[in-house]
Amino acid sequence: MARHFLFGNWAERIAPEGALERGLWAIEGGLAGLVWRTTAALPLERASELGARLGRLFGPRSRKHAHVLANLRIAFPDWPRAKVEETAAESWANLGRMIAELPHLGELARDCERVRIEDPAGIAQRLGLRPAIFVTAHLGNWNLAPVAVARLGLPLTVIYRKQTNPRLEALFQRARRDLPWRHLEVEEAARGMIRELEGGRSVGLLPDQRFEGGELVPFFGRPAPTPTAPARIALKLGLPFVPGRVVREAGCRFRIEIHPPLEPDPSIGDPRARAFALTLALNRLFERWIRERPGEWLCAKRRWPREAREGTVLRAELRP
Repeated sequence: MARHFLFGNWAERIAPEGALERGLWAIEGGLAGLVWRTTAALPLERASELGARLGRLFGPRSRKHAHVLANLRIAFPDWPRAKVEETAAESWANLGRMIAELPHLGELARDCERVRIEDPAGIAQRLGLRPAIFVTAHLGNWNLAPVAVARLGLPLTVIYRKQTNPRLEALFQRARRDLPWRHLEVEEAARGMIRELEGGRSVGLLPDQRFEGGELVPFFGRPAPTPTAPARIALKLGLPFVPGRVVREAGCRFRIEIHPPLEPDPSIGDPRARAFALTLALNRLFERWIRERPGEWLCAKRRWPREAREGTVLRAELRP
């Protein structure tokens, strides 16, 4: 997680948690608090529209914009520059909407008209009360993805990454306060996920972003550091590995699609290779979703290593 969002790369060189850093955090936190109070005071639709305008205005001026553009160029190498830039602006607008919707997150989670669940394959009935690992991508308003699991009546723990700035983290904690699921910080996830699952709770996470220490799994045809631990845990415990996505239909109306569980390849005997293949299948599904709605995907960090960004293509059939 970035230590600073507003002050460029030079801020990363100051002493961690020193007086200067605390001052910069206070400025960021103050601005974020102002946005929070403004959007909390507005009706949901107006807040979301304001967030879209702010995201489209300020996102392309942020130091993260270069990563967004680079990731889109790799995902869509045939696109002209203008389309890449417009899609990046749409991505920032969607992020702005999501941030503006944070003060209303509890309201949205309870609203069955604004947030619909689609389960054409009847996955909910097939799961029953059995715990599962639910996975999604940074699409639409991904904060709403756990709503589908909560409405199934399954106890759920969501893996999240704590904000480095404690003032920003306090706002996120405030948004999560009234939600009907628990949260587990990613630093505790290695052991915590197994503990939660063995205790009968499902786990939800977003494994589509760069993961330091992850395996190089093809994503849009190029090797990308990706967590394979969720697939390994699903295979080890014999639990369903269930993908789902949030689609923004219009303004503040969403549908959450529950997809059939991804099945391991029975022809692969080695457990590590089976987990790799299951993660590859998930990446391919994420690719399809991103191609369908690229303006709702946001990846504001380097998704691929430098050598992959420079053109090394990894065959999709690769096995560890």
